[in-house]
Formats: sequence, structure tokens, C-alpha cells
Amino acid sequence: MINKDNFRSLLSYLGFEEKGDVFSKNFESGCYLSVDFKKEELQYPESDGLKINERQTCNFSSAENTVVFECVCKLLNKGYKPEHIELEPKWKLGHGASGGRADILVKDQKISHY
Repeated sequence: MINKDNFRSLLSYLGFEEKGDVFSKNFESGCYLSVDFKKEELQYPESDGLKINERQTCNFSSAENTVVFECVCKLLNKGYKPEHIELEPKWKLGHGASGGRADILVKDQKISHY
């Protein structure tokens, strides 16, 4: 399981550069991901179009957040654009149902809606 102690090793393995308490990685698309261990923040390329619906996915509060971060890293490595990735999207199911939420939504690159 990924935890705060072994997350640094994972980031190094994934090609992130370490500068003090901050690990960062630039991608061919021009965007970057970074992790600030001092602030315990996971930083996504929102300025490049990646959409985050729930901010609780951007910290170290849950081990699941580091798994989502790794998945986004792998999607960006494969050439997916940040504007086609959405974190914690919500939807409604049926009449009056509370709905659900996904960890990651990858949109079709050929259309602008899902």
C-alpha cells in the first residue's frame, strides 16, 4: 500500500524530480504534476484544463489519493491531455437517488462532452 513514507520512492520511480520537499514532473503536453510534502498537497494541472470537483483528493488524508495521483501521472505519460481528465465527477441515478462519484473520468478526446 502506498503511504506517506514510501510515496517519495514511488515518485522517484515515476520520474519525478526532487527539490527539497517538492517532487515535480513535466510532461510532453507542457503540463506538470507536483507533490509538496511539507504542505501535504497533490498538485494537478488545473490551469491546463484538468478539472477537480472535490478538493479532498488533493491532499494526503487518504491513501486512495496517492493512487489517483499515480493514475493521472500514467494517463499524462500515455499522452492524454489534462482537459480530458476530471477528478471526482458526480452524477445522479434515477429519480431522487443520491447518485455517485467516480475517482477519475477520462473524456473522449474527439468530443467536448460526455
